[in-house]
Amino acid sequence: MAQTSRRNEDEAVDFSTFDPGTSVELELEDVCCMTGEETPASFCRFPDYRRGTMMVMSKNLAIEHLRQGTTIEKFKEILVKRHGKGVLSDYAN
Repeated sequence: MAQTSRRNEDEAVDFSTFDPGTSVELELEDVCCMTGEETPASFCRFPDYRRGTMMVMSKNLAIEHLRQGTTIEKFKEILVKRHGKGVLSDYAN
C-alpha cells in the first residue's frame, strides 16, 4: 500500500485569489537561486514578485529541502538576500 505524504501547512497553495484574467504568469529563472547553476528542468519553484520571475532550485537541493521541510524557508531567505527584509510583506504568511 502506498503511503501518501502530508504537506507542510506552510507549503499549502491557496488558489482562491487566482484570477486568470488579471494574473500574470511569471517567467522561470534558468539558474538555481541558491547555487547559480543552470537548472533547465525544475519542479521546486517560488515566486519573486519584485523581479517578476519564478525562482527555482536545482534538483539535488530541492530534494534535500523537501525532505527536511525547509523549502519555503530557504526560498524566503533568498528573497531577503535579494531585496531586504521588507520583501516578505509581499507574501502571505
